[in-house]
Amino acid sequence: MFVSNAWYIIAEPQELENEAIVARTVLGKRLAIYRGRDGAIVAMEDRCPHRFAPLSLGKITDRGIQCAYHGAEFAANGQCVAVPAQKNPPDATVDTFPAVEKHGYVWGWLGDPELSGDESSIPDGFWVSGDPAWIGGYGHMESIKVDYRLINDNLFDITHAEFVHPESFGGEEVQFYRDAKRGTGFRDRGMTYEVGDNHIVFRTHAAALGQEGGPLWRSLLAQSRGLDDWPEPIDFRMEVYWWAPVYTSFHITVRPIDEPDADPVEIYNLHAAIPETEASSHYFYRSVRNYGDASMNAPFIEAAQAIFEQDKPVLEGQQEVLGARDLLDEDPISFRGDRLQLEGRRILNELIAAEAKDG
Repeated sequence: MFVSNAWYIIAEPQELENEAIVARTVLGKRLAIYRGRDGAIVAMEDRCPHRFAPLSLGKITDRGIQCAYHGAEFAANGQCVAVPAQKNPPDATVDTFPAVEKHGYVWGWLGDPELSGDESSIPDGFWVSGDPAWIGGYGHMESIKVDYRLINDNLFDITHAEFVHPESFGGEEVQFYRDAKRGTGFRDRGMTYEVGDNHIVFRTHAAALGQEGGPLWRSLLAQSRGLDDWPEPIDFRMEVYWWAPVYTSFHITVRPIDEPDADPVEIYNLHAAIPETEASSHYFYRSVRNYGDASMNAPFIEAAQAIFEQDKPVLEGQQEVLGARDLLDEDPISFRGDRLQLEGRRILNELIAAEAKDG
């Protein structure tokens, strides 16, 4: 159920500050993640080969990481380099995994290490996450007891916002999602979409979105101009990219309808549904914008937390109903808004099947 040969977000750089060691399970593999004193990021199996104590309980040394149980030290390549009061056992090694830092995240490769030189599965649209020109860059990470594919489905399914998030972005604009046509441009009060081999793009637009739209979009324009409210209609555009297996970017632009030449207010909301196990995930979220200053960061992340808390019981409830079964194996009925969910599932299944065939 996993695509193994892909880069996955495994940590945020700030988690590794002050010689912290992060313990995190990704694709069912227990990892100890840290930044060595030489500045290099290391991801290794979170298990000492001596008595299987978690290495994440240990500490960083000049030579690597030291187990907290009996003091054995392991270098960044996984080789044991020191055992107190004896020679190093030559077969004492720990599995390690390629890791890189890019776009403001730490990424790990848990598949065939010989294929890790291909960074194409790191979504290029995440560049804004690490770009200082975009304000925010703050992160939010939650672990959730949900199959990552259900999170992907939720991000594809804008229509649910009308019922789960009505006070923020669940206005009439989400209904445009049901009027979907293949295409590359923006359609007023409709949606266009493209499906590639390993990505999907869809776009919605409202040339004049008023009070019938979600209040969040007008509040962005108000905030950018130092106002409490923006009661007038706005020009609203949303472009969403999904990159297999787990990454989604929402790019929203708004401007006053009577100022067509004005620079738009823009935000990017970045989502990563990182599989922990077959029935749990790490959900990384980040939002950046082209206006304001750092004083707005806290309200933005509080709003993101509130939206997450609305989604969480619904998604975890789905998982409880499904148990170990896959959603599509249960023959669910489909609505008009399910088109891209099903395309995303098809792409994932094809990638997983191709890996199984090659392996």
